[in-house]
Amino acid sequence: MTWYETPKAIAREKVLMAAIAERYKCECVDLPPKYIMDALLMRGDKALGFIEIKTRSFASTEYPSMMVNLHKVIAASNLTRATKLKCKLLVEWTDRIGIINFDAEHDIGISRRTDRDDPVDLFAYYPISGFTFGEVKCN
Repeated sequence: MTWYETPKAIAREKVLMAAIAERYKCECVDLPPKYIMDALLMRGDKALGFIEIKTRSFASTEYPSMMVNLHKVIAASNLTRATKLKCKLLVEWTDRIGIINFDAEHDIGISRRTDRDDPVDLFAYYPISGFTFGEVKCN
């Protein structure tokens, strides 16, 4: 669940989900917002894991880390603990696509969206160097 999803971002997530499904020979099942993650990966009747998809309007080299709201990291941890299934974060930047486990090393900090006058919030910062690149083709 995100509060700022645009129709364009939602459409792009669907393209990425289709690419994931094709690449891993599975189905991406949309999840209700209460689960925080975007989809459950299924192969037949077997659940494989959860995925959260982010699209960014800048290159992966613009910042040293990928910022994710801490509530998503907590939700991923809770889902993994409850189901024993991994939660992954897939990010599409303008130059490439990367994937990382939510339980990978990350720093914690605070930030805010000043363009929307949001209050300060907690974020996890995953180093770009921790991502695996090139696993999903979408073009």
